[in-house]
Amino acid sequence: MTESILLWFAFAAGWAVIAAANLSENPAGPPVRITRWGAALWLIVAIPSVAQFAQPRLLALGMRNGDILHHGQWWRIVTANLLQDGGAAGAVSNLTTLAVTLLIVGRAVSARDAISVFVLGGIGSMLLQLHHPGAGNSMATLALLAGTVAIVVVRRKPSPAQIIGSTVVVTIAVVLTVVANEHGPAIMLGLILGVAIQATAMLRRRFVGGEAPTG
Repeated sequence: MTESILLWFAFAAGWAVIAAANLSENPAGPPVRITRWGAALWLIVAIPSVAQFAQPRLLALGMRNGDILHHGQWWRIVTANLLQDGGAAGAVSNLTTLAVTLLIVGRAVSARDAISVFVLGGIGSMLLQLHHPGAGNSMATLALLAGTVAIVVVRRKPSPAQIIGSTVVVTIAVVLTVVANEHGPAIMLGLILGVAIQATAMLRRRFVGGEAPTG
């Protein structure tokens, strides 16, 4: 129960940080945006997540388990992100948080960056949990959330409220990792990916802009 509460705090803090960045960059517009790529990504996750309730065998065929290592079924590190092991309630929760995250992230980052973090964060998180059977998009969603938080905080000087919010996200990631909750490393991975993406973009702009490195 405590870990679930921490996850909701991580979502709330992350959403607040990104929404604040969106409003800071464009005060006249809403903090959310419906995008075609966001809708497509949501459907890619939602369709098999719903279909598994009509065909329960889908979960057994696609979830993360020992067959990845023992039988080379590496597709499971992808398909496990598109199925849900928490029943109907878990599916509704995961799909709802993904929808909200995509709406807020859609205003903050490009389709390329968002999809990259979601895919790499989801697959990377599954690889970190090979010995623990399961399925669900929550780790990929948290990686996307954390990655976007990192991007907006590094991209532009954050407000005190954004600093507090991002600190909450990082702190929860550390706590969950320490208590061996699978979502902690997922948030950490998202933060690393976000920093890497924004640092690469800043270096590219610097060199394309004609600023030669010194030293």
